[in-house]
Amino acid sequence: MSMKIILILLLAGLSGAAQTQKGEKSIAAGPLISIPLGLETQGSAYNTGFGAEIVGQYNFSVKSALLLKTTLATWGIKNSNSRFETNRLTLFTVQGGYKYQFHPSGFSISGLVGVDVDLSDSFTSVSFTLGAGKRFFLKNDRFIDVGIDFVGADAEERVNIKALFSLFRRAER
Repeated sequence: MSMKIILILLLAGLSGAAQTQKGEKSIAAGPLISIPLGLETQGSAYNTGFGAEIVGQYNFSVKSALLLKTTLATWGIKNSNSRFETNRLTLFTVQGGYKYQFHPSGFSISGLVGVDVDLSDSFTSVSFTLGAGKRFFLKNDRFIDVGIDFVGADAEERVNIKALFSLFRRAER
């Protein structure tokens, strides 16, 4: 029964038409789940984390958009034995980049570059994001963007799974 529902939702999502326009500006925000990968250390020292993301988007064509993204995410440390050591990693990320939209399906891929700032000690490192997602339109001015991002950095490589809800959307007149 649940497999049928998932299949129906997937087909409905694939058939939806994206309604992006040249000159459109939008802001979306929402929660994310962040899974640390620990690629360099054969396993992560951090637990799965959570956070929030805000994305500003400007479409300079029907298929191409500029992005500005900020993320605040936090993870617990698996084995913290010291009372004097921090037991969380909290990163504030600011990135800018490009999004290609497979019009009119609503699917997209993106690439961004920016910085991660560790809020416990102000360590700053360069980071990049490669992402894929799908936009679902609810009404003419409301949408939900769902996606998955791989974030690489000097800090901790991670996969973010997110759902962003439109806060603002305006087309150029």
